[in-house]
Amino acid sequence: MQEQEIIALINSKGAFILDDSKANAELIAYVDCKTNELLETSAKIEWKISKKLSLKDIKRFKIYHLKVKNLGENTFLLIDIVKKDVKNNLLEKILKECEQNASVTVEEPDLGKFVLDKATKSLHSKLKWLSEKEEIDVYLNIDEDNRINTLKKVGAFFITLEKVFKEKKDWDKKLKTFAAEHLADLATELRKNSKSLFKFLKVWKWYFIAKMKLMSLAIENDGEIVATFDDRKLFSGHKIIVKANTNNNEISSAIVENFNIDDYKKIEVPESNIETKEDKE
Repeated sequence: MQEQEIIALINSKGAFILDDSKANAELIAYVDCKTNELLETSAKIEWKISKKLSLKDIKRFKIYHLKVKNLGENTFLLIDIVKKDVKNNLLEKILKECEQNASVTVEEPDLGKFVLDKATKSLHSKLKWLSEKEEIDVYLNIDEDNRINTLKKVGAFFITLEKVFKEKKDWDKKLKTFAAEHLADLATELRKNSKSLFKFLKVWKWYFIAKMKLMSLAIENDGEIVATFDDRKLFSGHKIIVKANTNNNEISSAIVENFNIDDYKKIEVPESNIETKEDKE
């Protein structure tokens, strides 16, 4: 086995431990220093963990100049790290493509794992709300689509989310109460346009609150939050959106999404699309 030198790009998994204190890392591609040939391959490098070569010496998405021995079967034995953070145009181009396509996951010990949706530029997770059976979608709207900028900005969003979840029962009550105070009369007006036997009954605030069910929570910049509630037929299936700020502990608005009461004054709304007193919770 002859020694050779390669410029190697480590894949997204980085290095991990095998049996008998051996470490392993997979490559995305490497350049043969002798021939300058680029090989895009999932070759592996292996080495014995020691003071000279530790697990932390090889990191994900980094480029290294390595001295290795070819063991065959697309596997190299790592002899030495000649240089770290090497500049190589061919591998840097591949790395850029990998970073653009790679899944970005951010984990917070007390809140869980969030995955970056590059299309919406937001981190998403499903978290328990008021009970184990009640799960909501949580979005951190960081407005970034790459790992580096995401990690720079995500801290402030986690701070806002922690504020809400530490007092989630209080926030749930405040958001629903605010919505009921501002929208219950509108729900009553809509009920009057239905064919329901209860069309002349008022939609009381306590009933409005009981009907609301949190679906998702979006965390914005500067402590802003947007809570989206299932209306459960209060507004014929239109979602209820409530906005607040955790920094000043104030709720700013409550609206019914894409809803115009005038649209319902022209026609009678079928009873099946309107909540009634008989609807089950």
